[in-house]
Amino acid sequence: MEALMREIPRRDALKLAAAMLALGVRIPTVRAQTARPKRVIIAGGGIAGLSCGYELMKRGHEVTLLEASGRPGGHVRTIHDPLPDGLYADVGAEHFTQPGYDLYRQYVREFGLTALYYPRREHMLRYIGGKMYTEEMLADPAVLAKLGYNSREIEFLRREPWWNLAMLYFKPYVEHFTNEYDPFHAGLNDLDKITATDLLKKEHASDAAIERLGGRASALHVIWHAAILNLRGVPLWPPKVFRIKGGNQVMTDTFARHLGERVRVGCPVTAIEHDSSHVTVSYREFGREKKMEADYLVCCMSAVM
Repeated sequence: MEALMREIPRRDALKLAAAMLALGVRIPTVRAQTARPKRVIIAGGGIAGLSCGYELMKRGHEVTLLEASGRPGGHVRTIHDPLPDGLYADVGAEHFTQPGYDLYRQYVREFGLTALYYPRREHMLRYIGGKMYTEEMLADPAVLAKLGYNSREIEFLRREPWWNLAMLYFKPYVEHFTNEYDPFHAGLNDLDKITATDLLKKEHASDAAIERLGGRASALHVIWHAAILNLRGVPLWPPKVFRIKGGNQVMTDTFARHLGERVRVGCPVTAIEHDSSHVTVSYREFGREKKMEADYLVCCMSAVM
């Protein structure tokens, strides 16, 4: 697998790219070519599979992408029909954030796309208990008390935005994480045995906070997600969001156009077999069962075990 990995860690590469941009240095889009090309099958043609295929292709690997549906792009979709000329609607993934989405923004620049500020999170109104509340109202101690929040939560929300309340209880746990890819070495494995609601009760959160922030998901999973965002410098609920001019599908269409015939749609993967030297993928194409061998498989779909 080492032949498929870059020598420079992803996070260091992003820091280097940011420094180059700050100095006005144009980042080259040519990738270093591998001396040992591999055959790689990518299962799934959403933005993860498309970007993975694009990067491997640019490095000289032999890539085939299998997508079950009739179009690449996955959850990213823009419709133009039956809207009047010039109008479109994003009916899938609707925005990207700042901060965050570092690699996505790199592709925006590389492909010459235009990012448009999307003001949908300005002057938000929230519907709570049958009533509408502005952001200003949700910072008012009297309003918060009537909604059932306790004194600790009210004091926190006087200083912090409404959407950041979870960090009042999560922050001490979030700070245990130093590696976003390794949730099981943060010393918090016991949290995987309780729910987010259980954790909030343990921390003496109000019923109002528990109703809003709790749930049946693993407390470790919830804290891990918050920790990933924290390590990346991204808020729990980023207020500044953006979209692509022409629709967000322009991004995935651009990936697909670069990959060309390497993308095969209408090809659902039905089985995956592997040993120490290669992988065999079974899939359907035009109603016929087929198999394909490769050195590696990258699973970019929701695989059913």
